[in-house]
Amino acid sequence: MSSDTETLRPELTRIDVIKRALPLVAANATVPLAGVVDTFVLGLSGDKSDLGGVALGGAIFSVFYWSFYFLRMGTTGLTAQADGAHNRAETQRILIRAVAIAALLGIAVWLLRHPIAWGGFAVLQGAPGVEAKGADYLLARAWGAPAALATFALTGWLIGLGRNSATLAIYAVFSAINIGLDLWFVLGLGYGPGGVGAATAIAEWAGLLVGLGFVGHALMRQGGWASSVLNRTSLLDPGAIGQMFNVNLNLMIRTWSLVLGFTWFANAGARQGTAILAGNHVLLQVITLWAFVLDAFAFVAETEAGRAYGRRSLDGLRRAVRLTGEPMFAAGAIFAVLTWLFGAQALGFLIDDAEARAAAIRYLPWCAIVPFLGAGAWLMDGVFIGTTSGKILRNAGLATVVIYLIADAILTPAFGNDGVWMAFMIYYVARGGTLVIAYPSLERRLQSTPTASATETKPSA
Repeated sequence: MSSDTETLRPELTRIDVIKRALPLVAANATVPLAGVVDTFVLGLSGDKSDLGGVALGGAIFSVFYWSFYFLRMGTTGLTAQADGAHNRAETQRILIRAVAIAALLGIAVWLLRHPIAWGGFAVLQGAPGVEAKGADYLLARAWGAPAALATFALTGWLIGLGRNSATLAIYAVFSAINIGLDLWFVLGLGYGPGGVGAATAIAEWAGLLVGLGFVGHALMRQGGWASSVLNRTSLLDPGAIGQMFNVNLNLMIRTWSLVLGFTWFANAGARQGTAILAGNHVLLQVITLWAFVLDAFAFVAETEAGRAYGRRSLDGLRRAVRLTGEPMFAAGAIFAVLTWLFGAQALGFLIDDAEARAAAIRYLPWCAIVPFLGAGAWLMDGVFIGTTSGKILRNAGLATVVIYLIADAILTPAFGNDGVWMAFMIYYVARGGTLVIAYPSLERRLQSTPTASATETKPSA
């Protein structure tokens, strides 16, 4: 670590990790909280077919929506590395490239929303009424796709610079509007699953507007655009663009493999019947809530691992892994205990349909294991995303989903929905285990990579 870096960025401490994670804990919690409210309002106003429809429609949309989450992950890693090397112009060029890609992909998803719905329900299994309600949700939700993908790029850039409070504000606005419109559209107007999708789409556009405001503020704090940022040769540099596409392509393949895993889980539940499908969907919302909260520590790991990689500091990388991992595993254990002790009461409040509620409570113990079991997977995801180790993440993701599908093929026929959940637990162990095995190669790569030169020495705010 250079002396300049020492002056500009003091050594990471446990207090730093907590302070920087707290805004992200709140920000990340708001995203699945909106999904919990979706489930709540449908549970009160509808029946298990409404819940099942949103479960299947959401699973299909996730294939095309979360597949592009690389826009957040790749942008964070590349930005953190450029920031660690004090290259202000390159951090800004990364923003421009990411937003341009996000806009093109978001428009494509919106244009293809009907073929996506048709193809998705041709693959997944569900009763005709469930599929019809799922299509209502999916087609309404697709109107927010351009805004959602652009927000991925903006928040990825802000997190890469360590501006975590801005991310909190973006998702707080998104969730507040989404929840308010959910209550109005579903409980007030009776729009059902289509109303849930429309509420989310409108909220995504509101979140984008807030995100643009924070990016503008960050640029002003940096002193405006760097003098060379809009230089055509630099902006369209084949090496930089090639690196971005290489990282993002590998992250996209990795994300597809993980989305396939979650889609398979939903479909495995659907094969057990509508009530179990609905119960599993509700439990998955609980898991998603804990995953997003714990991801706050993974996001800090992304930024710090990326900065350490940008300045070629092995000690910095190891310190980032250790200091973000400690609170992450501790919080995972606490959330597991809370789910075990109070989950049944919460589910009784959230789900009105008796069959769906009984199914969710029956399989709650499996759900309670996930926060602790998944902590290692989410932490290592953050480390490898921050160091833009796309190939490792791709290979680990593909290996993980193969292990999961084999486990499901063996366990589900033998144990029914308990087997579905057993295989899902193996899925989380495989996610973390494959990356732990690959971690020594990351350290070797860092040590063998020459120190990056900075073309801009002015630190980015």
